[in-house]
Formats: sequence, C-alpha cells, structure tokens
Amino acid sequence: MAFSQNDKLKFLDALTDALRQGQLAEINLRSQGRVADADEIRKSTAPLSAKVDALVGTMMAEWLGQVDKSIADIAACTEGLQGAVEQIKKKVAIAQNVVKVIGFVDQAVGIAAKALV
Repeated sequence: MAFSQNDKLKFLDALTDALRQGQLAEINLRSQGRVADADEIRKSTAPLSAKVDALVGTMMAEWLGQVDKSIADIAACTEGLQGAVEQIKKKVAIAQNVVKVIGFVDQAVGIAAKALV
C-alpha cells in the first residue's frame, strides 16, 4: 500500500517534531552549560535531519509500507522525546534523559529509514 499525499505530510510532520524535540534537548543542555551532552544529542539528530531532508526530496514518490504503523511509531518516539526534554528543562536526571533522547532519536531514524525502502 502506498502512502497518500496526506499521509506523507503527516509522517513528515511527525519526523520533524521528533527532530525538533532533539534540537530542543540540545539547546536546553547548552543553556545549562552541558556542552558534551548537547554535542552527543547533536550527533544523534544529524542522521534524522538527513532522513527528513531525504523525505522532503522524495515527497512526490510513492512510499511503500504500513503508514498507520509508521505514524504511530514516530508519534510514540516524539511523545517519549517530549517527556525527556521536559525532564532536561527541569534539570531532572539529565544523564538518563540524554540517553533517552538519543534512543528516541535513533528509533525515529530507523522508522524513517524503513519508510524510504
């Protein structure tokens, strides 16, 4: 089953939300002077940014796969990212939340890679 144009836009929105949450985590860490942690998150968001760019470049092509599952999976990643970012903002368990952010971003990269197949 191919993604419809509307589905493509929803999926791209979800991916960009995940990317934005990663970027917010990086910004919050930098503002707290936690440069090494921020650099780790920046490294982890770079592949997701590349996938978003690739998806934007191929929006008119047919995407194969299960759109509903992909959208749900990326939404779950984004929700987890939002929670971790909120904890970083509150300066709660920062090291653990940095690991969570990186893990969720990695999941988003994997979901995006499957969508490009």
